[in-house]
Amino acid sequence: QSVDVAGVSKGKGFQGTIKRHHFKMGDATHGNSLSHRAPGSIGQRQTPGRVFPGKRMSGQMGNVRRSAQGLEVMQIDSERHV
Repeated sequence: QSVDVAGVSKGKGFQGTIKRHHFKMGDATHGNSLSHRAPGSIGQRQTPGRVFPGKRMSGQMGNVRRSAQGLEVMQIDSERHV
């Protein structure tokens, strides 16, 4: 028997772009002294002169509703209602 399950994912707090969106890190050496974990450029220039909606940036990671469909029931514990 298959069921659909919904719940809240494990909260990770405020995370940077490397952990949250798997951005690549900057060079550790070869002249780089400040931007090892910086996200890099977030836009273009005077045109369009703005950051496009949906740009992946740092922020809250986890603690959101997630659902999984079609999971198979392995075991039922009627005492704990699980």
